[in-house]
Amino acid sequence: MTRSAVFLPLLATLAALGAGCAKDLVCAQGELDCNGRCTSVQIDSSHCGTCGNSCGAYQECNAGACECGPGTTQLQDGCFDLHTSALHCGASDVSCGVAEVCATSGETTACASACPGSLAACDGGCVDLQADRWNCGGCGTRCDRGESCRAGTCAPDLYVACFATDDVRPLNAALRTGLPRPAGDGPIALTVAGSRLWVAGSISHSLVSFPLDLGGAGKESLLGGSDLEAIASRDGLVYTANVGSGSLVVFDAATGRVVDEVNLEAVPGTATGINPRGIAFAGGHVYVALYGLNAQSGGQEVVRIDGIGTEASGAVVKRVSVADLADAPGLAFPSHLAVVGTKVYATLANLKLDGQFYTAPAGHSKLAVLDTASDDALTSVDLGEACTNAGGMTVSGATLWVACGGSGKLLPVDVSGVAPAVGLPIPSQLIGPGNIAFCAGMGYVTDQWSGTVERFDPQGGGESVTAELCPTSSAGWSWAADLACAP
Repeated sequence: MTRSAVFLPLLATLAALGAGCAKDLVCAQGELDCNGRCTSVQIDSSHCGTCGNSCGAYQECNAGACECGPGTTQLQDGCFDLHTSALHCGASDVSCGVAEVCATSGETTACASACPGSLAACDGGCVDLQADRWNCGGCGTRCDRGESCRAGTCAPDLYVACFATDDVRPLNAALRTGLPRPAGDGPIALTVAGSRLWVAGSISHSLVSFPLDLGGAGKESLLGGSDLEAIASRDGLVYTANVGSGSLVVFDAATGRVVDEVNLEAVPGTATGINPRGIAFAGGHVYVALYGLNAQSGGQEVVRIDGIGTEASGAVVKRVSVADLADAPGLAFPSHLAVVGTKVYATLANLKLDGQFYTAPAGHSKLAVLDTASDDALTSVDLGEACTNAGGMTVSGATLWVACGGSGKLLPVDVSGVAPAVGLPIPSQLIGPGNIAFCAGMGYVTDQWSGTVERFDPQGGGESVTAELCPTSSAGWSWAADLACAP
């Protein structure tokens, strides 16, 4: 008997056993198996509430029920955009004639003989195919929930990381999320590198990347260590702060492998105590904030790293202690970093013990300022009584925006002049404002205590808007951990 004659029956037997042991598709809470694919029937407009229930024209799925989408009006005969509907042009009781179209100019909507300018006629209504989410790029091409129509293409405006439900979701400026995508265990931080969104999974200590439209499954790479806390990207490399190993892990986005890991300890054996957080790039250097845990653990520094991408590999070349900037008996706790010009800014929470934990303000929060043009010379900025437990920070033009989690404020700091100028705080509707992103001129901030995100106008135009974007998990809690702007 030949070898093939022996192996072929064996392979057939193994195949039959494999078929008999096929696993059923197991979907997450709130999802159903619809045609072999798990989907959230709470927000999927093609499977709303149950598989196969598709929402109608100008409708979206919300909380498992089809309802009129943002910017549309519920009338007896359906949902309509009164700015573009030939049946209900500007008002429910105005209908255009057979040879007319519904056109909007400024604040006026009326029937007209033709569409003005570059607007296209779609089903008797004049629409901007470059920006109309119900007719994006062509008549009848509607954008999914969580997308906007930008330059004639449907795309998210932002992304939100939902820590408690282990997913990342597309988000549009109207604060509507799209379908969730599994993103490791405990997705905590986001960055965009090239043509992909990168997610740091805190508990799974992995990186997960997606195409920018979040289409398809993500690609996950395990990093080792534990408790990832921050992520940033530059020149095709993705940098992650790994608390468990006290290191900065450098991942090549193109090759899908770790190319460097920099030990951030000053004293051997203090890896988990130094607690690396924010990452920033300035003057060809990499900076990392070491938050620390307590007075004995180390940290309370901003370190400068050189040599990443060279044969010698990266290493800490300078440590800038910010410990003296805290008000005794508090600790500085540097967390987020931002760069404007030659200056690196770090938020300092300035906290003291309240029982067993450092949660009580020891004084006003502060900014540590490192001048890269002067060998990282250190100065500081007092953020004033309106800001306690400062954490999240981002840059918009020449203004730093700081999230003051303890006092519930959003604080602008103008850094265009010789000395930073602290502006007037904006009250937040959140319990504890956390991470901030500025996308297309609007500010967005997460809540440290819930799945809520707040949108605010930095120019003070109108009231801020909040929405619960990350749902409650089976364990009974939710957290919108981070935001990132879509390119």
